[in-house]
Amino acid sequence: MDRRRFLTVLGATSGGAAALSACGIGPEPTEHLVPYIVPPEEQIPGTATYYATTCRECAAGCGLHAKVREGRVIKLEGNPESPINEGRLCSRGQAALQGLYNPDRVTEPMARGPNGEWQRLTWDEALGRLAAKVKDARGRGIVFVTGLETGSFGDLVDSWMKELGGRRVAYEPFAFEALREGNRLAFGTATVPFYDFANARYIMSFGADFMETWLSPVGYQNGFTRAHSFDGDRDAAMAKFVYVAPRLSLTGMSADEWIAAQPGTEGVLALAMAHVILSERLAPAPPDAARLRDGLATLAPEKVALFIGIDAKEIRRLAREFAGSKGGLAVAGGMAAQYATGAQIVADVNLLNYVAGQIGKTVKFGPNQALEGAGSFKAVTDLATDMGAGKVALLLVHGANPGHSLPAAFSQALGKVGYKVSFSSYLDESAAASDLVLPDLHPLEQWNDSRPRAGIYALQQPVMQPVFPNAMHAGDVLLRVAGRPGTFNDYLQSRWKELHQRFGKGRDFSEFWTDALQHGGLYGEAPSQPVRLGPGALETLAWAIGGNPAEQVTLIVFPSMALHDGRGANKPWLQELPDPVSKITWHGWVEVHPETAAKWQLANGDVLLLKSPHGAVRAPVWITPGVRPDVLAVPTGQGHKAYGRYAKDRSFNAFELLDDKPTAFGGRAFAVRVSVVKTGDHRRLATVEGDAREQGRGIIEALPLAQARGLKPGTHPFEEVEAPAYAEDALKQWAEAQHKQASLGNYAGTQPRWGMAIDLSKCTGCSACVTACYAENNLATVGEELVVRRRQMSWMRIERYYTGGEGKPVGAVVNPMLCQQCGNAPCEPVCPVYAAYHTPDGLNGQVYNRCVGTRYCANNCPYKVRYFNWYNFAEPGGEWESWPDPLNMLLNPDVTVREKGVMEKCTFCVQRIRGAQNRARLEDRGVRDGEITPACAQACPSEAIVFGDLHDKTSLVARLADDPRGYHVHAELNTKPAITYLARVVHRAAAEGGA
Repeated sequence: MDRRRFLTVLGATSGGAAALSACGIGPEPTEHLVPYIVPPEEQIPGTATYYATTCRECAAGCGLHAKVREGRVIKLEGNPESPINEGRLCSRGQAALQGLYNPDRVTEPMARGPNGEWQRLTWDEALGRLAAKVKDARGRGIVFVTGLETGSFGDLVDSWMKELGGRRVAYEPFAFEALREGNRLAFGTATVPFYDFANARYIMSFGADFMETWLSPVGYQNGFTRAHSFDGDRDAAMAKFVYVAPRLSLTGMSADEWIAAQPGTEGVLALAMAHVILSERLAPAPPDAARLRDGLATLAPEKVALFIGIDAKEIRRLAREFAGSKGGLAVAGGMAAQYATGAQIVADVNLLNYVAGQIGKTVKFGPNQALEGAGSFKAVTDLATDMGAGKVALLLVHGANPGHSLPAAFSQALGKVGYKVSFSSYLDESAAASDLVLPDLHPLEQWNDSRPRAGIYALQQPVMQPVFPNAMHAGDVLLRVAGRPGTFNDYLQSRWKELHQRFGKGRDFSEFWTDALQHGGLYGEAPSQPVRLGPGALETLAWAIGGNPAEQVTLIVFPSMALHDGRGANKPWLQELPDPVSKITWHGWVEVHPETAAKWQLANGDVLLLKSPHGAVRAPVWITPGVRPDVLAVPTGQGHKAYGRYAKDRSFNAFELLDDKPTAFGGRAFAVRVSVVKTGDHRRLATVEGDAREQGRGIIEALPLAQARGLKPGTHPFEEVEAPAYAEDALKQWAEAQHKQASLGNYAGTQPRWGMAIDLSKCTGCSACVTACYAENNLATVGEELVVRRRQMSWMRIERYYTGGEGKPVGAVVNPMLCQQCGNAPCEPVCPVYAAYHTPDGLNGQVYNRCVGTRYCANNCPYKVRYFNWYNFAEPGGEWESWPDPLNMLLNPDVTVREKGVMEKCTFCVQRIRGAQNRARLEDRGVRDGEITPACAQACPSEAIVFGDLHDKTSLVARLADDPRGYHVHAELNTKPAITYLARVVHRAAAEGGA
């Protein structure tokens, strides 16, 4: 209820209605309250219910726990039982809520009228039209385009197409065709193995961005962190990570060493390393690896060093380190590195793993990723050819949007298709070009299943009633049109009865089914399968050494971590999430090296016209040392011509620059030659970036591995001495006297001191914590215009600082920055109305209804982590409305939605703290260590954030706060933060955090 409505009601009940009517407030419709007399058994008002299901935002298939309050989902968390993500969740997974409650969803069936306008239909009319079109098109070409479907829905489509004589074409813009074909070339199998990052001791990525969009980002990031983080209590060595790619991505920022190889030479580097390992017998290679010896001899480091752009000594060093670790893992096949020779590069990296003896150890065939059903780019271009030739009478599209990622070939061919049907929940480019739209339920509203990895059977279940009741599960549509009895839920259970026969263990099906739903599926382990060199392995050694490969590759199109192939562009959380590398929101950009920018006389925000043989786009410049001087890079995700208010007509579509013809391995090349034209236009970037360099301020500390290993308990190399030694006793006595004077009321007695430890050797900067904070604490998204004016509302920011340069190796470090909950908080004494105050348990509290918006607290905060509501982002229909109906259904009822003129900040998720304290009080016990987990810590794929009571010396957070690597940001100010950062540990002689 807003203030005006409150006054209206107040006036009516106190005899002041006449006075208020003079203000122009008219009568409002009567609303009846419906009492919860007989509530559902599984729901208690005010108490959350959790349902297990599966994320469908990408192909990884992470397990979810959906938190439901009074019948609506308000938060998504990772399912701890799922072996895919082990309870962690990325930003895209959490933002699935905004797909569920999206205000631009299609709410009912629609058909294109004679005049081109959309007409509403009943479901009986819509199904009748579809059935008639299916009957007419039978034998004349019926094609069903889907995304990656590895479960029962895909099986249903396949069986229906077989009945009709049609075919299904699976389409994923990022289908990893090079990875699959490279595996086939090397080992004779196109399956994608499981990569055991957790047990690797030396990791090399040849353009595979496994923390962003490569295969299973959450699971692989978690495994990587276990291998690469520093733990002083363990004997095992901290794994080294080397990143080989022309662009420094989010994954590359966690590397100990970035090798900016020329684009397209990554495979030659892998083979040169393999030659060194074989020739020097550095590892026990399989017997058949001897077949490679002669071919590798032509690729010795001295012969290819100039071609790659890396010194031969460096190549030999890398090879010896990789083999000497006895746990090397090399990965390739990232989409940004999918050149025309992408499959050959993957095969060469496979050979490096093979000669090092790591196949079957860190690379495990058997528990394979379910990507064989992802289709190929060639299959879609063949379909576009058939469509253009008039060979497709009926086209059905579900879970894919080729109209955006194939804007030229596919969109033009659509006009030659007899009838087009879309099952999209949104009016995206493909749906907008259709003749009939049958809106599907959102994955959180529907039954389904998937098989993301061999041995794992993941279940989806409806976690709430449909937001729009007139949408229908696409599986139910197909069953009705096919004339089959039952619902898709019945069909799904019939498929699971086959699994019951294999895994039921004597239980009846009802018990088996209920147990699977409760746990989110069936989780098993597929046995490893041995592989040997395939017949085409020797062919991958044939490289034409000479010339400059960079002349053939000048621009790289890389997948956006948040927006992916564009499917995330209609979710404001993802639009406003700063890119982990560039820190830009709401629009695309082109990355340019400082040397190139100086040569072309460019500044940040200058608009370039990029022309390829296939299309042209206008992109603003972002200057970064994280790209080679001879390379430009642009992200995917933006440039939609439809797809709702948050995505339409925003920035440029990078897919327009790419070739519509498939490569030799059946995929798409994501690198292309471009010409560059300065337009003379300029725009301000919608960025949240501060200084690009840390400037030696001690915000991010780093230690070389050798020094970190030598640290003894009780030593604190980063400790700041805030006062001379002779004053320490006086300061201690003064502090005790102050505390005694303040020990009144709730402040008396022993209280907890809530604190946090953030391990920078684990944090990768992935920003999952940022989106988790938005979801948990009702943070407003403000839009591009206000971000340009630096009025974003994110309580957490990931600060990224570049290191090196000027002859030193370039790298980057990251640091999550949030309210430090200072013991001597500068924000508290300057508030004239005591809105900022100190709670008994050590939090810097903020009383929203007391705040008058002086902003003195923000001015006095040295960490700049307070955020002011310049506008009323919660005003229905307002200019800056952040939650248009039904997006407001995702708001957390335990957290106040702030109004205009109010300051806000991180509270350590105080609602979770108070909830745990209340439960403990009811059970007559204390709060257990680990019982309270803030949203940021719960989501973090790297497990970098630990929360607890600093006064409990047995707690994990207290032990970490006393770790020798621990330090406080701006400790010299004596603010006494409750957050301890643990210094990053690096595999190099000197830490360059302040470079």
